[in-house]
Amino acid sequence: MGLTKIKVSLYCIHCEKETLHELFYIGKELEKIKCLECGTEIAFDKKKMLLEYSEDLVKRIITKPKRISKEAFSNLSEFLKTIPLRIITKPKRIANEVKELLDD
Repeated sequence: MGLTKIKVSLYCIHCEKETLHELFYIGKELEKIKCLECGTEIAFDKKKMLLEYSEDLVKRIITKPKRISKEAFSNLSEFLKTIPLRIITKPKRIANEVKELLDD
C-alpha cells in the first residue's frame, strides 16, 4: 500500500474560501486532507469513524418502524408494491454496507 497524494480544490473553513488542498491516501483509505494555503490538516481516525457509523446504524434500525409507518400512510399503494422486496433485500443491503466499511 503506497501513499498517494491528490490535489483538489475544496472550501477551507479557516481561509473561508475555496483553496487548493492535498488529499493523502494510504491504499484506498483517505488518511488526511491538508489546505495548501493555510496548512490546516484534517485527519481521519478509522476507529472513531467506525464507532460513529455503528451509532448511526443503530439509530437507523431503531427508527425504521416509525419511518415505514410514515411511508405507508403517505402513499399506501406504492408502499404495498415495494415492501415485500424491501423486506427480503434489506438484511443483505445492511450486511453489504457493513462489509464494505470493514473491508476498506
